[in-house]
Amino acid sequence: MAWSAAPELAGALIGYCVFDGDGKLLYGSALAETALCPASAMKTVTAGAAFGLLGTDFRFRTEVLATGAISPAGITTGDLVLKGGGDPTLSADDLDALAAQLVKKGLKRVEGSLEADASVFPAEPVNEHWNWGDIGNAYGTGAYGLNVDHNVMSLWFDPGTKEGDPAKFGGSIPLLGKTRWDVRVTTGPAGSGDGVSIFSSPYAEVVQARGTVPQGEKGFTVRGSLPNPPKLAGDLLRAALLKRGVTFGGKPHAAAETVPLAEHLSAPLPEIIDHMQLVSDNLEAQSLFLTMGRRADAPATEVVREYWEKAGVRFTGLRMIDGSGLARATMIRPVDLARVNIAALNGPDGARYLKSLPGSSDGTLKAKRGAMSGVKTEVGFIIRDGKTYPFALMANGLGANVDFWKLRMSLLDSIGK
Repeated sequence: MAWSAAPELAGALIGYCVFDGDGKLLYGSALAETALCPASAMKTVTAGAAFGLLGTDFRFRTEVLATGAISPAGITTGDLVLKGGGDPTLSADDLDALAAQLVKKGLKRVEGSLEADASVFPAEPVNEHWNWGDIGNAYGTGAYGLNVDHNVMSLWFDPGTKEGDPAKFGGSIPLLGKTRWDVRVTTGPAGSGDGVSIFSSPYAEVVQARGTVPQGEKGFTVRGSLPNPPKLAGDLLRAALLKRGVTFGGKPHAAAETVPLAEHLSAPLPEIIDHMQLVSDNLEAQSLFLTMGRRADAPATEVVREYWEKAGVRFTGLRMIDGSGLARATMIRPVDLARVNIAALNGPDGARYLKSLPGSSDGTLKAKRGAMSGVKTEVGFIIRDGKTYPFALMANGLGANVDFWKLRMSLLDSIGK
């Protein structure tokens, strides 16, 4: 195709394929059977498997347990345990509602402490292949067994009077009392937007901020990754209980069998996937990915791959690192990415899966995009004249100034014509 010979694409690797409604390959470019980095288009692999393995009725469960029942006097003799279920959508409001449930059940005093249990997921919440420049920023937050408010914090700055002046750091929301801030942020040109990168690691007590904020925008806010969401979740629940008059004794005690006292259930799986696909939420994707592995008591990479192989997809060159596509080391062939989407569409929840994909206003395109530096991808379905054409388009090694999405329209417009 002459399209891939456009001067703007010189030096890039372009893999492209189109299938008919029966899954027959209509066209495959020279690199359609070469594994490339999919970026967030990899979320379709996770989403389709989640429909099949978790089911449309699945909800994440967060519980409050006690190491002793509530007595008639409103006392529990052991600890309260906030047990996470990996819910990526758990919020501070949800924790407040859990506190209200406990008080409604008569809780007045906890002789022990409040413990946060995030053990449902691995202790290391980020993948070793995620970039250092990603994991401190809001889109690169880790997936913990206990998350809160999407594990995102906001930092605000007041720029200086002229370009190059130091910006004044105003603090964070939520407040992180023991965190040490290493801030070297200066004033950029007016209208330059968010030029701040945030660097931190899970459970870290030091957060670094580097870059620029725009001149003339007082109180400019940037978003970063919370260093320790499980601790914050526990602190928020404890504060909500104290606000309602519950007291804590802090007495040490021997571990004992727990009893459930309160629970929070997330929205149903389809609603989480809708949001994940629409905004390309890495935390939601990774949480679903890890949940599929936990349920099977096996590595998530193996569980998801096996699911698609049983559905008839025969992978070659697949390297599945995570469930979100944030890892640049993830590789999949365009033909395999398209076949995963074909299998998802033909599965029991195919119509619901199709609905989860972002769509064009005229209804002729349902597809998931992926993007990171040098990478642009898209996978999904062209719907034209009553026919559905599955496709995958993957570009690696793109120049920084290439308007790829505009270029790709001429290619997609040719499908089915």
